[in-house]
Amino acid sequence: MKLAQAQKRFNPYATVTGIAEVLATEKDCLHALWQRTHYQFEKQPSTYDPSEHEEKLIQRAVQLQTEGFTVYVENQNSFKYKGQTFDICVAGRPDIIAIKDDWAVVEDIKTGKRKDSHKMQVLLYMSMLPFAPETKNLFKGHIPHGRLVYGDGILDIPKWYVNEQFRQRLQQLIAMLCNSQPPNPKPSDWECRYCKVPSACCSVKMSRGTDLFA
Repeated sequence: MKLAQAQKRFNPYATVTGIAEVLATEKDCLHALWQRTHYQFEKQPSTYDPSEHEEKLIQRAVQLQTEGFTVYVENQNSFKYKGQTFDICVAGRPDIIAIKDDWAVVEDIKTGKRKDSHKMQVLLYMSMLPFAPETKNLFKGHIPHGRLVYGDGILDIPKWYVNEQFRQRLQQLIAMLCNSQPPNPKPSDWECRYCKVPSACCSVKMSRGTDLFA
């Protein structure tokens, strides 16, 4: 496999978003996530417009402040969690952490349709934030309540959702990501089309067909 377009990471490194998509079975190719965990690829240009998300984030933060919460947003919430069993760093940044007395809430603002990976993303935040060095002082070792804030309502995610079943699934995935050998790729038209691993670094990646009328 050609990795000329990739830089080997010193230690495995993953993001909450990438792990959440696999836990929610929205992504089936574990090979792609393993590659991104062990190699750093050049960022691809994006057409995403964050203005709607930022507007809703500000509105939500103001609402929580009026309810008496101390609110932390975006970059204030960046963390890098390092587990004790596996030599991997998992990075994340929830939209909102809100603290009121002994009540801690982590929220993510979503402007698109509901996805199972959104729930997994918040569950990962809930399980890692109390132990990450950047944020552990806010939670005092306690799992926070979780919320997904959509345009059509709020989905509550109670702290007991971070249960043994969730932890076991996460541990199995982390063990796979830390293995020195990658899992076999599972190419598909949809996943390969949006995969962040360049074709030069994946011998089985399916290329997008050429539209003669484009």
